[in-house]
Amino acid sequence: MKSIKMRQGILLITILAAAFTAGFAPLSQETTPLISLDLEALTKQIQDAINIQVDQKIAGLESRIAALEALNAAQEARIGELERLANIPTATPAPQGTPTETLEPTRTPNPTGYDCTTELLSPYYYGQFNPNTEFLFQVRITNTGSKTWGNETTIHWSEGLKAEVEPHYAYALPVTEVAPDESFEISIPMRAPTEKKNDGKYEAFYVLNNGDENFCEFGYTIYVP
Repeated sequence: MKSIKMRQGILLITILAAAFTAGFAPLSQETTPLISLDLEALTKQIQDAINIQVDQKIAGLESRIAALEALNAAQEARIGELERLANIPTATPAPQGTPTETLEPTRTPNPTGYDCTTELLSPYYYGQFNPNTEFLFQVRITNTGSKTWGNETTIHWSEGLKAEVEPHYAYALPVTEVAPDESFEISIPMRAPTEKKNDGKYEAFYVLNNGDENFCEFGYTIYVP
């Protein structure tokens, strides 16, 4: 009877040991749980990285576009200035039917010794210009008197059309002094009138002044249709 109980106890211990050992056995490969991924967070992370790269590319392109636009604006301004200079009209010969140039009367020498001759270089006699267009008044002046002209001698508008682009009370000579028989040239930008008067025929006269007297009158005549 005692041996039966001993065998029963050994069996019970064996069963308990087997059960205890089975409770701590490793799971099979088929029952190992998979690691879960947060797909939404991963997608957002990738999208943020792409957005950063795209923003950097766009910023670089915008910078290059701004530089090109600035360069283009500078080129357009330069082209505009060149076109303005190129479009200063060249005076045309007098239209058919307009008066022709008359011979300049013989000059009587100025007893004070201040005298000159002039040669109109531009515009031509009754040169034609459109309203509000620019042209150059160019004259070659020669001292034919006995006095040397210094800085006391200036150029003044006398009468007729006053059309300087930048009007001045007087213009200094372009040289320090002009001895007898010496010449110099002047060039003054002018602008044709915008309103038609006198059938479009305009005259302008200028003189030299030595501080005491006017001498050496010269001028131009234009036609504005």
